[in-house]
Formats: sequence, structure tokens, C-alpha cells
Amino acid sequence: MTVLLILLVLVPWSISRQMRVHEVTTAGLVKLPLIFAAIGVLGFGTGDLADSTDAAAYLAVSAVISIAIGLWRGAAIPIWRDQAGTLLSQGNRTTLALWALLIGIKIAMGTVASITGIFPGEHPGDIFLFIALSFAAQNLLVHRAICRRPRWSSSATSRSPAPGATST
Repeated sequence: MTVLLILLVLVPWSISRQMRVHEVTTAGLVKLPLIFAAIGVLGFGTGDLADSTDAAAYLAVSAVISIAIGLWRGAAIPIWRDQAGTLLSQGNRTTLALWALLIGIKIAMGTVASITGIFPGEHPGDIFLFIALSFAAQNLLVHRAICRRPRWSSSATSRSPAPGATST
């Protein structure tokens, strides 16, 4: 129950933070995936783990989907520098739609896996670890994009800033 409450608070907070203009820092790109991964590892202590070949396949497919959608989000997130040179980012409709897609796929996969007995429902640890993988993939692309441009550049990437944001 505690893990569910953490999930219901942390995931919406993380997504809403992405939807607001925020500063992009290396520490910020690393912290969130690590927080979700740590909670995921701790969450595996709350129940039995499936050890069948089907369960391993389910986990592998889930990991690939989480990483792929994270990479897609990372490529879609606008990044820019403000007049002071601070790197900024803000999610957009695509970012939100990709989060909804990931959550929908995970719910559908978990439901099918639970009904068929392939995997005993969504395990609290697996939910957090797959969110961590998705954030890590997303943030890897964001970091790559900001490192490809010189520090003195007025635009961090060729991506355009969010509507209403200041770009130089």
C-alpha cells in the first residue's frame, strides 16, 4: 500500500514538473531515474518474483517498450537557453501523450499478464524500475543534445522552445 501511495504521488509530480519550464542540469537528469530505480529495488522486497521463461520475456518486452518510449520523449522535448545562458526545457503535448501511451501499454500488459498467469500482476518493484528506465533513456537523449552544442551557443539544440518561452 505504501508503494502504491508513493507511485500515485511521485509519477504525477514527475510528469507535471516536465510540463513546466524548468532548468536542465546534469544532476537533475541523473536524480530522477536513480530515485525511481532505488524505490524499484526496494519494492522487489514486497512480494514473490516470477521466475518462468514467460515472466522473463514479459520483463524484457516491458523494458524495451519503456526505453523506446523514453528515447522518443527525449527526442521530442524542447530544450533552449534563456538570455542568461541557462538551459531550459518544457514538455509539450507530445511528451504528455507519450507518458499516457507508456502508462496505457503497461496497464494493458500487466492486465494480460496477470489474467494469463504469465506474470503475477504488476509488481511494485517492476513499475518503478521501468519508469526509471524510461526516464534514464529520455534524459540520456536530453543530455546528449545539450552536450552537442557549444556552451556559448545561444540555442542549446535545434529544437524550438515551448510556446511563450524566451529563446535567444
